[in-house]
Amino acid sequence: MARPTIAVLSYHFWRHPRALKIARSLARRGYRVKVWGSRAPFSRGPRILRGVLNYLLALFEVASLKADIYWVENVPDVIYLPLPLLRRRYIYDRRSPWAKQIPVEINVPRLVVKVADAVERYMAKKAIHIVVVSTPMKLEYSFNKPISVIPNYPERNFARKVETTIREKLGIPPTTKIFGFVGKLSRMEGTDLLVDVAAKLAETENSELWIIGDGPLRKIAEMLAKNYDNVRWFGWVERKSLPPYIASLDYGLVPRHRHPYKVFYNHEGIHKIGEYLAYGKPVIASGIAPSPYYITVEPEEFAETVAKVAKDELKPPTPPRNLYWETVSEPELIRTIETVAKHGPA
Repeated sequence: MARPTIAVLSYHFWRHPRALKIARSLARRGYRVKVWGSRAPFSRGPRILRGVLNYLLALFEVASLKADIYWVENVPDVIYLPLPLLRRRYIYDRRSPWAKQIPVEINVPRLVVKVADAVERYMAKKAIHIVVVSTPMKLEYSFNKPISVIPNYPERNFARKVETTIREKLGIPPTTKIFGFVGKLSRMEGTDLLVDVAAKLAETENSELWIIGDGPLRKIAEMLAKNYDNVRWFGWVERKSLPPYIASLDYGLVPRHRHPYKVFYNHEGIHKIGEYLAYGKPVIASGIAPSPYYITVEPEEFAETVAKVAKDELKPPTPPRNLYWETVSEPELIRTIETVAKHGPA
């Protein structure tokens, strides 16, 4: 019996490691895989008009894509509406409580929030299977649907051997403790919390703060690197080039602000936590769910906690070294696909 053709859909497909990992896993297990991401060909003219035209094209492409099973992420939902309307069989991969977060992170009209929530609920209700990235997200909705937890862990080959670290290239001695932030420089990622971290570490000998990333709050990184001798900002680094940087760190930082939906975010779903752990780097976090694998505190305690670790007054948990996509996530992914495939067409 021929295996089903599975279409993996992600609006910005090549920017999303999770979509790539899913497609690779399915192909590796012998499934026929199609991938789709928006081409967004309309790049000239008014921004709103370009956006509308690109979304209309995306809707048409999704409706035209032929497969036995569709694997879709929940951001953005509206482009996937053709799937339930055309009675296609799809798995709904919930990476985040998207509709709930909109009013927290972006100032948008209440009507937009209601529409987003309605679309999200409709997509979940019509799915043949729901996938979530963290165990707490299983409790977010109840649609009497089968549900699987597939953590967003890194692939094993990400944690490759690094011949020469950035620390070694810069001549930084092993006695210096390096605390590193990797990611988008934005308020959502808690970049502004690094201001107090830099100030605290300036008072601590043999410690540095590394900022690896770029984004809307890049001025904060520029300012910190300019004002503190022990702060380094490396700008944006392609993911394939990250290992020598992460291998250089002593600790990984995940600073986030207080969030009403923090319970859904832990080591299972936050990709960079998995990357830190894959390199054996203890993690200090704030504003997310607790875990036995890292220290988590309130945002206002984050800088002081980092300082205590720098002074050896506090020790984060020893990182696990077996949380990989291939060992944990991929087997659950295949079980999910096999379960869906056995039920056949609706």
